[in-house]
Amino acid sequence: MKIRISLVHYLNSAPLGWAFIHGPFREAFEVFPSSPALCADQLSKGEVDIGLIPSIEYQRIPGLRIIPNVSISSLKEVRSILLVKPKGKREVNSVALDSSSRTSVALTKILLNIKLNLQPEFVTHPPELRSMLNRCDAALLIGDAALRISLDDYETMDLAEEWFQWQQKPFVCAFWACRPGFSIPNDLNSVFLEAKNWGIERRPEIAAVYAKLLSLPVAFLEKYLEKNINFDMGPSHIQGVETFYSLAKQLDLIPELRPLEFVS
Repeated sequence: MKIRISLVHYLNSAPLGWAFIHGPFREAFEVFPSSPALCADQLSKGEVDIGLIPSIEYQRIPGLRIIPNVSISSLKEVRSILLVKPKGKREVNSVALDSSSRTSVALTKILLNIKLNLQPEFVTHPPELRSMLNRCDAALLIGDAALRISLDDYETMDLAEEWFQWQQKPFVCAFWACRPGFSIPNDLNSVFLEAKNWGIERRPEIAAVYAKLLSLPVAFLEKYLEKNINFDMGPSHIQGVETFYSLAKQLDLIPELRPLEFVS
């Protein structure tokens, strides 16, 4: 029986999943393309064995173990986690939150409430910018929807860059996690590390594919994958995600603080 994995269908996740769809591991895994929120739900329900989950969900789903050395992170500006508002809009009394997001929703609340001392109303909303801004003063958009936004047309805040300026640590958006009870193969960590490296080498190819899907320039997407997205999970990433969890607990966004447990 094939190992079932849930893979976020956004461009920023593609290098981590390319080997499972188009490369050396396509026969060994069954892949379910999903949104970040759906990846977490599928893993929580046991519908998949491994999921590329929003980092915040590690604290909400009991018994998960993390595959080491792999993540979707940003070392500074990320370009695909944006708080968007119309030009000239001063006060932010309400924020529409992208319903496909979990980690970026928590990040938005942490930055606005704790760093900026704002207390807006938060409204969950499908990622459709025009209707989001009709309903609220500002909107959170993530992933491919955020990449489509022209920065010249709106006032935007890059939330990963805001995080870095505040904490001086990477922001970890997502990582691979295994469900409780999954019988982990001995070579799992090496397979996922090899898959990461295989996908990173093919970023130009991936950018070309997504340029057609998103109707965006290849060079823009290639730069995004090379400069804005980091796929490692080193000591500074771990410090960053632990700080994120502590702040999330401060706002009661997670039920408890669990230490990170990696697949050994």
